Amino acid sequence: MSYLVLARKFRPATFDEVIGQDHISQTLKNAIKEDKVAHAYLFSGPRGTGKTTMARIFAKALNCKNGPTPEPCCKCENCVEIAKNQSIDVMEIDAASNTGVDNIREIRENVKFGATSSKYKIYIIDEVHQLSTGAFNALLKTLEEPPEHVIFILATTEQHKVPITILSRCQKYRFRLLSTNEIARAIKNIAQKDNFEIEDEALKIIINASGGSMRDALSLLDQAISATTGKITEEYIRNLIGLLPKEIISSTVDYIAKNDVDSIIKMCKRVYEEGYNVLQFAKDLRDHLRQLMIFSVNPDIADVSTEDKKLFDRQKTLFPMSRYIRMGNLISKGLEEMKWHDQPRILLELYLLKMAEPYYNVGELIAKINDIAKHGAASFPQTTEQQEQKISRIESLKDTPVSADDYVLEQEQVEEESVETMADAVGNDLMGLWTEIVAEFSKKHPMSAQSLKEAVVKEINANTFQISAKSPMSLNMIKPYLETIRKLMTRKSGREINVALKIDDIQEKGGIVKEDIKIENDNAAVNSENFVVVEDLKETAATAIPSKIESLAKKFGGSAVKKERRVTRVVEETEEE
Repeated sequence: MSYLVLARKFRPATFDEVIGQDHISQTLKNAIKEDKVAHAYLFSGPRGTGKTTMARIFAKALNCKNGPTPEPCCKCENCVEIAKNQSIDVMEIDAASNTGVDNIREIRENVKFGATSSKYKIYIIDEVHQLSTGAFNALLKTLEEPPEHVIFILATTEQHKVPITILSRCQKYRFRLLSTNEIARAIKNIAQKDNFEIEDEALKIIINASGGSMRDALSLLDQAISATTGKITEEYIRNLIGLLPKEIISSTVDYIAKNDVDSIIKMCKRVYEEGYNVLQFAKDLRDHLRQLMIFSVNPDIADVSTEDKKLFDRQKTLFPMSRYIRMGNLISKGLEEMKWHDQPRILLELYLLKMAEPYYNVGELIAKINDIAKHGAASFPQTTEQQEQKISRIESLKDTPVSADDYVLEQEQVEEESVETMADAVGNDLMGLWTEIVAEFSKKHPMSAQSLKEAVVKEINANTFQISAKSPMSLNMIKPYLETIRKLMTRKSGREINVALKIDDIQEKGGIVKEDIKIENDNAAVNSENFVVVEDLKETAATAIPSKIESLAKKFGGSAVKKERRVTRVVEETEEE
């Protein structure tokens, strides 16, 4: 086979030709210069970043006829054989197909023998993480103390799968993904040497599709060269890779911003009917949103062509930053689910509709809630009927002269209406909160909760709530928790609430009806012309209850009462007379 793919044809032959891994190249060159070559190395990193290429260059530098040297000649017999993978002293082993203990035992037997025509016997084990546990264990001792003429170079894309016992015996070098500029310079250099042309936009598409892997970029470029004669254009690369037209992606973004559900569903139908890949559509949309987000932050760092800048200038104000984050999370989650779903089109439609829903930033909502709590009221929007009535009233008064007094009267009337509306809304809110509080007390303090259920509650005003106990005993059951109730009402309503406690509707006794007794002051008493009520709510020395018993009673939601007959006499002078 005479044709060589670009990845093999333009494979780097020296350390200086390796792209994007200068930190590793310089370290290995220094080690050779200072004669500090280790016996085991581990090259790890993403695919297509030069791990195997670096291992071969290192092997050439060590076994070159002029070496060891940091600049192999690439012309001597050893360099040529290593480059063609034909050297008997440099063995490349694929760990994916040689995973067993027997394969490692064979290596252990062969390392005893010296190199044939080179200074070192070098073992390059590719994808070493695929070795079995037994094979790793068999390699441990040899890897730690190999003969002086043996060097191991291990390469892997998944370093975390290599046992720590192996890692601790190697010098570790991490290969990084290549940047956009590094891949672009390399491809332009190859295009000049191989006599073909490529548009800048087509080059950007290849670089973005490669994901930082030089080998992937060269494979796509090789495919484009093989399928076309002449200049490689953006349109051709889009069709070759399966990318969607820019118009479809940009229109979809506009529909999401407008919450145009009908157009979104039609666009999904068009993508499906025209034979485009649904997953590719989601990927292109994700990439467009990412570029749009970066462009909205700083246009200088966004990788946007001159032709697309007008589009991005228009769309950068469509969404706030929080919306970009939400849409990015949704489309990424949708892509993960679509890979394994039997109907990815359904998931695409659902996630696009979810992205188009109105979104409110959490920070803005919290700020609004705090503002309501601070001012104690919120502005409720008027209904359409109220707005129409207001407009008609303004139209009717447009040509009527209005005095200052009339204006003040109008303002007072509007304020009174808004206060009444607010009071109704607040009252309904407090009644709902009271039900929640009683439910909570029923779980923790069942005895006190019964008194709360029997009590009569009503709203005095927007910020005052009144509890009317059925009897003095019920009042005493509720009173210890009055502050707790107030705090719960304040926290749940988001504003300061005052809670008043009183006794309501004491039954008739002796034909006399007693008025309500407000428990504002423990020593307060209600006087009447015909009777005197003496009610001592404080503990005295004679009736004092031990603190331990009282605390125990409160723990179970009750109160301690000393069993003594206490007589309260009501003296009515009118009867004696």
